[in-house]
Amino acid sequence: MVLNGFAVSSVEEALRMLEAELKRRPRYVFRVASRLAADAISARRQDLLVKIDSLRMQAFTATHTRLPDTLENPLVTLCLTVVGFAFTYLGGAHSYGGVYKVALLLIGIIITLLSSHPFGHSLAGRLGGIGFNGVYLGGRLRVEPTLLLNLESYYRAGVRVRFWFHLAGPLATFFSSVVLSVLVILAYYPVLVKLLVALIPVLILVTEVVNSRVRGDISRAIHALKQGVLC
Repeated sequence: MVLNGFAVSSVEEALRMLEAELKRRPRYVFRVASRLAADAISARRQDLLVKIDSLRMQAFTATHTRLPDTLENPLVTLCLTVVGFAFTYLGGAHSYGGVYKVALLLIGIIITLLSSHPFGHSLAGRLGGIGFNGVYLGGRLRVEPTLLLNLESYYRAGVRVRFWFHLAGPLATFFSSVVLSVLVILAYYPVLVKLLVALIPVLILVTEVVNSRVRGDISRAIHALKQGVLC
């Protein structure tokens, strides 16, 4: 392994180097620390995995805004998703409304899509015994609630549990967008709005298949099937 241009002979040495870089390069530390987890698993070093977990959390906290831990609870994110459905329904409950109708629709779509993804992950994590080290604003635009995995619980879970954990997020997003589309089609929205909202599930499906297959949840799910388990 090579860090900062120097050959590193052990995970312990790599951790010491990363700790020294934590304040100066937190993004780099998080990325490399995550890769080190596989080496700790191969060596059956649970103690190192705990240290890596702590280092990842410090690095992620330094570069992301932390959200309330209540968002780790799938019931909370499910309730938020339902609230998004309710706004969408209220916006189309009547044939009149204008700006009011559009505002409620946009709020409903945003709330639903932002809360359904973490709902899928948190529910799968809860059912599979996978824990989290907090919820942060993440994603490309830094507006998506992002769950930071607890590596020890993650690697103790079976490979199938980890596979479905990663897929649960995009699946929840896709099916929630389908519900949104149905609500809009059945409500008093203009035909153009119905067509645009009906495209959302298609866009999500295409995005997940094309993008996630390379570096998103789908690629992580496939990779999870090849990883070891902490015994």
